[in-house]
Amino acid sequence: MPGRAVLAGALALAGGVLAVVGSLLVWAEVSAGPFTQQAKGIDGWEGKAAIVSGVVMVAAGIRVLAGSHQAMARLRPSAAIGGLVALGVGLYTTLTIREQLIDTVAREIPRADVERALDSGLLELTIGIGLYLVIAGGVQGIVAALVALSYRDEPVATSGSGLRGWSSLGDEADGTPPTPPSMPDTPAPPSGRVPNEGGEPRG
Repeated sequence: MPGRAVLAGALALAGGVLAVVGSLLVWAEVSAGPFTQQAKGIDGWEGKAAIVSGVVMVAAGIRVLAGSHQAMARLRPSAAIGGLVALGVGLYTTLTIREQLIDTVAREIPRADVERALDSGLLELTIGIGLYLVIAGGVQGIVAALVALSYRDEPVATSGSGLRGWSSLGDEADGTPPTPPSMPDTPAPPSGRVPNEGGEPRG
């Protein structure tokens, strides 16, 4: 198997594993003094979407590493879509995690109080390792798709077996095309004598 195919398959497999494992870990941690609350990725729809994208990348990577027929052609869309979903979910959560926390806590505490607590440090919000793993997995999936795009399947050499006639001839070792046999030359009649229909020469 070509090295580029192995690289693409390994990247897709590793990216999928990171996306799945990261979704099962902590994405955010909120602490207020001695009290700490953690939220895992799988607790929300974002983590579930990241798991699905990770499974897609893992399956595509395994097919390539197992040498499945046309696996590279299938890896390109699978790794690209899976990587974009994982990366998009990770970045979206990172950019909106503060607002999501405020919306959640504001159900019991006034929104203005929650914002002041975050600004003053009374309420601390920390991004967990799981979210970083999902983002890294998405990046690896996209890179795997790019590597697969630059890969071209090697043409399969066709043997001459089963061919008929002069087309089966030729030098298969050096790729020289076969040459059709030459037609025998018809001898020209003697000058001044043209054969008649019966084959007898006319004077």
